[in-house]
Amino acid sequence: MKKFRILMLSLDLFALLAFLFLDDLAKYMIDFFPECFFYSRFGIECVTCGATRCVYSFFSFDFKAAFLYNQYIFFLIIYAITVFVALNIAAIGVRRAKRLCRALLSWYAFTALGVLCLVFALVRFFA
Repeated sequence: MKKFRILMLSLDLFALLAFLFLDDLAKYMIDFFPECFFYSRFGIECVTCGATRCVYSFFSFDFKAAFLYNQYIFFLIIYAITVFVALNIAAIGVRRAKRLCRALLSWYAFTALGVLCLVFALVRFFA
């Protein structure tokens, strides 16, 4: 359990540093990444089109713009934050948080994320 707490503390520190520097990094990422190959060739947005702008807008607290850029990545960010918070609470020793972590990191949760990704891709393809 002590190793788990040390791991969570180091992840917390990493997340804090990433959050502090993500704003500057995201500004450069938007200019660095090339145009989507799939979109430029076929004119159809792929699942990850708008992901960089979504992450940048999300961490700039512009949630409406983040949601409009890419809905799947938006929900993926919320899922990741939920898992991160649950792992931190589980590190303290709260049993319900441990159950929540098991549920969020289970095979069923990842299958649901995969199905959601496929649905999102089909909606983008046919819309």
